[in-house]
Amino acid sequence: MKVELDNFVIFTDKKLDYLEDIERTLNNETKEILNFFELSALKEKKNVVIYGDIQKYKSHIEQTSEYQEWMCGDTDDGNINLLELSEVQKTKAHKNDTLETFLQTIIHEFVHVCQQEVKCDYEGLIWFWEALATNLSKQERKNIDLQNCDFDKLKNDFSNVKNGYGYAYVLGNYMLETYGQKKVLDYVKNPDKLRQDEDNIFESAKKAQMNQEKNKDCLESVEMC
Repeated sequence: MKVELDNFVIFTDKKLDYLEDIERTLNNETKEILNFFELSALKEKKNVVIYGDIQKYKSHIEQTSEYQEWMCGDTDDGNINLLELSEVQKTKAHKNDTLETFLQTIIHEFVHVCQQEVKCDYEGLIWFWEALATNLSKQERKNIDLQNCDFDKLKNDFSNVKNGYGYAYVLGNYMLETYGQKKVLDYVKNPDKLRQDEDNIFESAKKAQMNQEKNKDCLESVEMC
């Protein structure tokens, strides 16, 4: 099946009862992301390919990288590729996923598409790409302690870091709240600046989280008195 939208072409090899939800998400909820990256539109329409079979999606992934069981969306070829929701729910990593989380994955991958258009330089910066994608798609990760994060491993071996997306979310949330859109977008446009600053950003975020927890504990102690 093929569906043409203003900025996207959806391809799916099975009938989807939530196709209208996908269309609404792509038509309405991508505008805010474009605005963040100061893009008026994509340079060209993007394909949104939804794989109705996990083996087909695995074969797609293995054309460019090693497949891992938690993978369910990517932009490896410049388009948005997704594993269909009912197939996603068959995996251990995503057995509790819902339509809401599936639609968040679409937005997550759209963030990557936009960042690719601005500056496609991610060597050693996968953590930053995932920081933006998780935050802008509202894939909130709670109770993630940066004290447990090996930042060197996060930078150099992101795919094999437990809670990697959680650490990325916390770091991205800190950057967006502390620096604002303009500064974060400057890092997108000038990744070498980020490479110079990233260790300081990590230490600052870790310190801010520690202070936040101390303040929370103090407040709870006062309330108990």
